[in-house]
This record gives sequence, C-alpha cells and structure tokens, in this order.
Amino acid sequence: MKKTNVTAERGIDQYRRIAGDRVIDEIHHYADRLQGEHIVMINSTPAGGGVAEILNNLVLLINELGVELGWRILKGSDTFFQITKEFHNAFQGADITLTKQKKEIYEQVNRNNAMMTHLDGHDMVIVHDPQPLPLISYYKKRIPWVWRFHPDMTHPNPKLLEYLKPYIELYDAMIISSKKYHQASLDIPQIEFAPSIDPLSAKNVPMTKTEAHRLLRRQGLRLNKPIIAQVSRFDTWKDPVGVIKAFLTVREQYNCQLVLMGNLASDDPEGPIIYQQVLKAARNNKDIHILLNSPDNDRTVNALQRSAAVILQKSLREGFALTVSEALWKETPVIGTRAGGIPLQVIDGKKGLLVRGIPQTAESSLKLIKNRNP
Repeated sequence: MKKTNVTAERGIDQYRRIAGDRVIDEIHHYADRLQGEHIVMINSTPAGGGVAEILNNLVLLINELGVELGWRILKGSDTFFQITKEFHNAFQGADITLTKQKKEIYEQVNRNNAMMTHLDGHDMVIVHDPQPLPLISYYKKRIPWVWRFHPDMTHPNPKLLEYLKPYIELYDAMIISSKKYHQASLDIPQIEFAPSIDPLSAKNVPMTKTEAHRLLRRQGLRLNKPIIAQVSRFDTWKDPVGVIKAFLTVREQYNCQLVLMGNLASDDPEGPIIYQQVLKAARNNKDIHILLNSPDNDRTVNALQRSAAVILQKSLREGFALTVSEALWKETPVIGTRAGGIPLQVIDGKKGLLVRGIPQTAESSLKLIKNRNP
C-alpha cells in the first residue's frame, strides 16, 4: 500500500510540554513497533458525538507517527439509527422490545456495509459502539478485531446483552472506559482505557478573557451576571431538563444565568426531540440560553467553559464525559453526578462537587457561585 505524505496539523511532539518527554517517547516507541501496519477505525457518524471528536484528532496524530490508520463510517437508514439508539439506551439500563424485525434491520444494514467496506487488506480493525458491532460476523477473521464500547455499561439490559453477546465474543478484546463496566458474563478480555481530550484543539487552547467574552456576547449572553453551564449533546441521559429545574431553584436566590450548549449527532434520532423538550422547559426565560452549535462552535465551547462560574454535568448515565475533562483543564469547578466516568475525574470537594438529584445540584451550584462571586 502506497504511503501518504499527508501529516497531522499538530504533530505529536508539540504535546511534550503538556504530557512530558517520557509519555511522548513511549508513544514513539510503540508507534515504531507498528510501522508498516494498516489499522482501520469504524464508527457510525463523522461528527456530532464524542467518538467522532476523538477520532478526528486521533487518526491524524497516529498517521503523523507513521502508522497507517484509516477511518470508515457505517452507512445506515433512519430506522436503523432509531433501533441502535434503543440499543444505546438499553445498554445504559433502559427497557427494550427486541422484535424480529428490529434484529433483521440491524443485521441487514451491517451485512450491506460489510459488502461495501473491504477490510481484509488491513492488519487490525477497531469497531466503535453497537452500530457496526455485527460487521465482524460477515468476514473470515484473519486479523485482530477490537470492540471499543464508550457508553455506561454498569447495568446493561439483560435481553440486549444476551442478543449481542455472540457478536461481542467474536472479537479479540473489548475496550471499556471504566473497570466498573466489566461484564463477567462475557468471555472476552475487557481492557480499561479512558478517552482523552486534545489540549491543543480549538476547544481547549488558552484563550484571553477579552476573546472569550467577545465570543459569548456574539451568542447573546450578558456578562454582568454569573454563568452556570452544561455542555453536552441533547440527550435524555444528560438530563438537560433536570439542569433547568435546578437552575430555576438557584435563580430564586441569586441573579445568574444558565447556558445549555449542545449538538445533534446524525446517528441519534432522539436528539431533536430532546432539544424541543429543552426549549419547552426553558419557557422563553431570558436567563436561560439554549445554544445549538454555532459558526465557531469549538471556540465558543472554549469561551463558555472558561467564563462560567460553574460547569454542570448532570448525567443520569455517562460513559466518561470528556466535557468534565475540558472544564477541569481550564480550572473551572465542575458539579457532576456519580454516573459513569465522572467520579474518575472530579475529586469531590477539591476540583468540584459530586451530587445526586436536582435539590443537591441546585444547592451546590449556589454554594460555588457565592464562593466565586461574594
């Protein structure tokens, strides 16, 4: 296979001042052992979700190291993505009705993609999340296949796990974000590997207060009152309506404003529904700002996370929550639930607070705002 001369916009060595020489040298060491290998990543959307954001940076950086890493997108119908959204919810504990028709659609879309996606010429395949999970069953397995599962898998729906178990166990290994997602019923190596942010991306690089305030004013925010913010996809598990209820309690006692900033992923048909629920819950309150993407989205997120008095992550279920890492990187206090990977990042009482429920979220938000704005 002919090697491309295209390299990443940011080379791995630019991270030395952040990660340190030992870490970067170790990355080079492992990359050297993979020279000449061709690996491919497969997921279900090029933008709008955490997986796509991770891959947008990771694929370029690994290629810059001399390892040929490709990225393929699973093609599916609206009905297919409605079914896999049900799978996503069921993995996080929701109930599900697994009809014969749903299974047939799920399997047929993967069968079609296997015919369009020729993977036999690669040295490793890494599949992300449930949407492309069955792809492996349509190939004669000659190379390692790894399944990377991102959401919260603490209490998966047993009916769904039973259905997908034969596909999962075809893989050589499964990567999860936290050891508490380990499933004893699966006869497959399960490796804990937390995701990460890119500190040199537009979302995370240093930004002056002047520039941050300019970007936020462009979004219609008034900067004369403290900001409580949550940055997340519009997803029921992120509980944006619960965030609004907590804010309304805080607003009764302190003059502040709420910003809910999120996006919609192409593989998540529930996103527009949740977005409309959020608009309804906000009731045109002038102190509640709902931001759905923006022309300068990453820099606006950066500005918001730097300027907020408090960042919330009120997830009911959570895979890891890189938005928590982003806020902590900017030294902004975070109030989060104990769901998923949030407690792995928030040291309770030091870099933020861990809470349960709407009343405790409101009480902790008020406490932090008063501390930062006496």
